[in-house]
Amino acid sequence: MRIKNLMLSSLLVATAISAGSASIASGAESQSAAAARAVTFKLNDVHYSNNTGKHSLLSAPYVSNGNTMVPVRAAAESLGASISWSDKKGTITLSGKSFGTIAFTLNSSYAVNAKGEKIKLPVQVRQAKGTVFVPARSLAALMGARLQWEPVAHTVTLTNQTNTPVNLDFSYPFTKDTEGWKGGFADLPANYNKDIYELDFARQFIPVQNNTSNYGLKLAGHNRSDDLFMYLSKGIAGFKPNTSYNVNLKFAMYTEAGGGSIGIGGSPAESIFLKAGILSSEPLSVRASSSGEEYYRMNVDIGSQGAGGKDVKVIGNAAKPDADKEGYQRVDFEYSAKVTANAKGEIFVLIGADSGFEGLTTLYFDDIKVSAKAVDSVK
Repeated sequence: MRIKNLMLSSLLVATAISAGSASIASGAESQSAAAARAVTFKLNDVHYSNNTGKHSLLSAPYVSNGNTMVPVRAAAESLGASISWSDKKGTITLSGKSFGTIAFTLNSSYAVNAKGEKIKLPVQVRQAKGTVFVPARSLAALMGARLQWEPVAHTVTLTNQTNTPVNLDFSYPFTKDTEGWKGGFADLPANYNKDIYELDFARQFIPVQNNTSNYGLKLAGHNRSDDLFMYLSKGIAGFKPNTSYNVNLKFAMYTEAGGGSIGIGGSPAESIFLKAGILSSEPLSVRASSSGEEYYRMNVDIGSQGAGGKDVKVIGNAAKPDADKEGYQRVDFEYSAKVTANAKGEIFVLIGADSGFEGLTTLYFDDIKVSAKAVDSVK
């Protein structure tokens, strides 16, 4: 069996491979997680994203005299503030528990805070297509929010730091859509034949008896290269930036492979190794050079088949509980790790299947739950 070459220094192009895509979305979050809010705008783009998904604007964020201007209503409401508008005065007033009130007036270079103090703005408040724009840094400072600017992506993110909870809980039952989870594949040639690899990522009914309503995420692939890694991943926002958390992951996998069976290269059950990782950066399948050939490899250390790596650990295999019973059966998994949220207050979850079986493997995943507790709060 060929052993993987995981020399990430040889990465050539950071290109993700996925058999499907998912819109920006949040899982069914508990009330404690919902209190942590963030909103991201991109310059000259009429779309923005927050904890509830992706939304549209009538007018895009722009730069005025070196200052990024953002739509005040979309920004404030995304961070949990309420807004009132006075046509007579041309004033928009924000209200929030952490900052009291903030008043902006059209064509004015001043804002008024809860103490009645006039705060000088670097540029005037403006209106475009009925949308009121204010300087992002001034808005963040007045609301007590954290601002993160990404110069390459031309995005600005505001995070409601004051409401970031110690405990966060997220649940993903996939009742309506993929809930922001992505599917990907690695450890296969860059020029792989799509017809023979049979890669598939989709939200589908879980194929168990009498199921008419329970959806899961399907991962399928035919191992044609002595090795195949297929995975699910999701970025989760709402954490306090640069803060360490103890994170617990639970999920259900459905498999039809019976233990003790044999196949080409290995067992279709015991040679499919389930792996998990809790990361501070997004796991991606990227192009890499190996012995003069181009392959898709993971940009994190997943180890090699039955061995875990620095970032991703082995947590079990794809054998079903009752080998004598036909059809798919549920297997529950659990994994815990400590992770530091990135500068945007995000963590990334990875669930993967590392195949040593040279055949077609089809798995379904459901009931994914993620809970986290800030390390500083642990007694």
